[in-house]
Amino acid sequence: MTKWSIINTVSTATLPTLAWPGPEPTAQVLTEDVLSALARRIADNGSTSKAELVRLTNLPRSTVTTHVDWLLNRGVIVRAADKGPLRRGRPADQVELNGEIAAVIAIEMGVVNTTVALVDLRGRILARRRVGLATEQGPDAALRSLADTVDAVFTEAQEAGHVTPPRSRCVTSIAVPARVDSRTRSPMRPTVIPSWDGFPMGQMLETLLGCPALLEDDCSVRAVGEAGHLGPDSLPLIAIQLGTGIGAGIVDGNGDIFRGANGSAGDVGHIPCTGAEDVLCNCGARGCVEAAAAVPAMLKRLEAAGLADHDTDLRGSDLLAHLLRGRDPHVTQVVREGAEKLGEVVATLCNVLNPRRVVITSALASVSHDVLAGVRSVVYQRARALATKDLVIDYSTLGDDVGIAGAYLIGRRYLLAATNIKQLRVVPTA
Repeated sequence: MTKWSIINTVSTATLPTLAWPGPEPTAQVLTEDVLSALARRIADNGSTSKAELVRLTNLPRSTVTTHVDWLLNRGVIVRAADKGPLRRGRPADQVELNGEIAAVIAIEMGVVNTTVALVDLRGRILARRRVGLATEQGPDAALRSLADTVDAVFTEAQEAGHVTPPRSRCVTSIAVPARVDSRTRSPMRPTVIPSWDGFPMGQMLETLLGCPALLEDDCSVRAVGEAGHLGPDSLPLIAIQLGTGIGAGIVDGNGDIFRGANGSAGDVGHIPCTGAEDVLCNCGARGCVEAAAAVPAMLKRLEAAGLADHDTDLRGSDLLAHLLRGRDPHVTQVVREGAEKLGEVVATLCNVLNPRRVVITSALASVSHDVLAGVRSVVYQRARALATKDLVIDYSTLGDDVGIAGAYLIGRRYLLAATNIKQLRVVPTA
């Protein structure tokens, strides 16, 4: 029997309006391409009108009308609920996605904690759970436990009275704490979960869950979520994750994830930092910023100083956040010094990539500004003036939802793609 422990059950909510961060391609002449382009435009805007779709896509009004009617007849979109009296200049006949026609099983997997959310096509979170997933037991046992959690989330949504689509109209979108080989859909040389290297996660998840599985590294997923919320003016955007490991996700100026030649782009945790030359990293090298400034490294320093709290079951980032709440100046100092080491790496990234925005994602964000202050102080000191001229460095605007938002956006884009759009339809009841 598989076991999973519920750390907490978070109340359901609706994600804010999220748009794919880059420009949508111009619709082509194929019916599927036009349907997909229109559905994605509607998704990005929350609700819109035929007239607005004509303007956004540059398609003839007759083409838009024909394909919007097709989407309406199939139940992929519905007429938007009345949002008040019609005002001058307000577009009539607004349409929006039918949230009940499909869903995304959005998963943010962590070494210590994993969040599973069932999100309908319009971004409403029907149910979610945060569980302790025993990743150290290996991928086979952990993924079977994860599948049990997904089943529990579906049951919870149904018991709450929500309509849940069949698994055949769902997609699993999972953020993995590792770089992902897109060909095999498996983790590549993960330092925080080494036993998962090369394991065919995508294939096993599809077998266990009965729907397609999309895998992306967790930092890239967070970058997509943040960029989808802030919009194209935030691009290029780098999301820095500070947790069990340290990594970066990069969304370029066109709104695409930058993965590099073999998917290892953003693996910044193994860039050397000053003052850590003798610290051995899990990768086998010495002096990596992950070995000196990630959460386990900071906890190790606190434990050596006799400051770790042993009267709690908390682990990892949750434990460090708990210690920070105590406002012990020594704890604050350790976190600030770790943040400054991280700032060295971020300064290098800014010099090389010149992002518009750097987002720090961490469980520590909700309890302390010390991480943000430490990173900022070093970046503005060490990065070139031209690289920081328009730079914004901040915590995620979506907070704990940033990973789920990114996973939802990636899953929604897959469901509305030209290759899949015609598979969506409301099945008439007998």
